[in-house]
Formats: sequence, C-alpha cells, structure tokens
Amino acid sequence: MLKEIKSKTILHYHEQTFATNWDANIYRGCGHNCKYCFAQYSHKYLESQDFFDEIYVKSNAHELLEKELWKKKWWWFSINLCGISDCYQPAEKKIEIMPKVIKAFIKNKNPLVIVTKSTLILRDFELIKKLNQISEVSIMISVSTLDEKKRKLIEPDAAPTLERIQMLKKFKDIGCKTGVLFMPIIPYISDDDKNLDDIFRLTKKYNFGFILTWALHLRWNTKNMFYKFLRWNFPHLVPKYEKLYKAGSASKEYKFNLYTKINLLRRKYQLYGRYEMSKPKNRKVVQLRIF
Repeated sequence: MLKEIKSKTILHYHEQTFATNWDANIYRGCGHNCKYCFAQYSHKYLESQDFFDEIYVKSNAHELLEKELWKKKWWWFSINLCGISDCYQPAEKKIEIMPKVIKAFIKNKNPLVIVTKSTLILRDFELIKKLNQISEVSIMISVSTLDEKKRKLIEPDAAPTLERIQMLKKFKDIGCKTGVLFMPIIPYISDDDKNLDDIFRLTKKYNFGFILTWALHLRWNTKNMFYKFLRWNFPHLVPKYEKLYKAGSASKEYKFNLYTKINLLRRKYQLYGRYEMSKPKNRKVVQLRIF
C-alpha cells in the first residue's frame, strides 16, 4: 500500500555522523524487504506495523527542499536522502519524485548523498551528472552477499549485488564520490571468507573510494523479524544466534574475529579510505552581518 503524505519540514539533523549529520527522508517504509532492516522501528511513529508493505512518500518533498535549502541560515551541508528508507525503492518507479528532488539540489548547488540497493537510480543519471558538475555527489551501495541464492532470501526485492556494483561504476566514471557499505555482515550467512574477500576485491577492482563494514545488529522489532526469518530459512542457525546475540550486537569474541579478518583484507587490498563529508564546488558568497 502506497500513501502520499504532506510534510511540514524535510531536513533533519542528528548528532551521529553517518555520511553526514543531515537527512531528508523522502520515503518512510521500504519495499526492498531486507530481513535485517534496522529502520523497522521508525514506523511506530506513524502508528503503522507494516514497514515493508505500507509505504509513505512525502509528495511535497521537492517543494520543501527548495524552500529550506534557500534559507539564509542554511550552509550547504551535505544531505543524505536515504537515512531511513531507500529513495530508489520499488515505489519510486511509479511515483517518480526523485527527479524533482534532484532538481531542487541542482537549483541550490547543494551536496548530495544517496545510499541505495537499487539500480533505478540510473534513470536519473543525467540529472545526477549535472548536479555533480556544480556540487559534490556521493553515491554508495549497501551490500551483504554476492551469493544470489542467499541474497534473494535476505533482501528479496533489492537489485542483484553485481548489478549494484556495475551501476556504481557508472557513477564513478563521471566523477561522483563512490563507496561500498558492506553492511550488515550476517553471521554464518554472509561472513564466510570467500564472500568477504570477493566484496573487498571488487571494491578495489573498480577503485571505489572506500568500504565500510559493520556486523549485524539485532534490536527492537528487527530481532523478532530476523529470528522469524531464521526459523523459516535457516533453522539450524537459531541456537547459534541465541548464543551470539544475548545483547543487541554480536558477542565481543565474534566481532574481534570478524574485524581481524577485515583488517587483513584492508591490508591485502590497500583499502584504508574513509568517507569524507562532501563539500559544494561552487559555494554562494555570503555577506557576513556586522550587527
């Protein structure tokens, strides 16, 4: 079910810097159906229980962005459009709000960050290319596994991982800042040595700027949903998870072993790059007030 809503504001600040401190969530809810999605909790604020099937779109998002990005107090901070939900999720194919949103960024020469599991973003390639000529654009893909059989189970309505990588290369080729979010790494499902090595190898092969990693977190409703998924698809793993996830994150021992492997891969592929917040290329000149 797709519902259009009118929002009063669009820009939201958060203390924790992940890509940037500013989000502009165009959608609430996500049709990619990722079984590990951390954002499921957010639907409680909308008095809804169905994060994956009850999708809300802020139909006036582009209008709000034009107004808020033009305010004198706005200092052209980089804005992430995918803080809670993927702005290129399946519903976007029908709604087509993102071209209007990107045009608002072009008008204001504002840096943009997009994290996606979709290749639908290629539809707006020319608009993003135009924005990147006047203000930095960061495109990132979120991946978990190159094993398509597993991928179809854990993120059934997202694009195949290799297609995401190929899409990202096209944006790399036009000068966009690119990176890979290897998140989450799922214990006993996507943490095998081959999958870890292959994703690092491809990140290096295509010269993406950085790769960030994070082990699966299981909190709030995400934990209940993920355990339901395990019981249906990987019942033999349930006892292991009960031992591993006594808290919201995996055990210290598991994370130590995992990140030891990852550090070895970083040295192997010389992937030490970190994400640096985008800055506008042609910043407006602001006359400072004396009084």
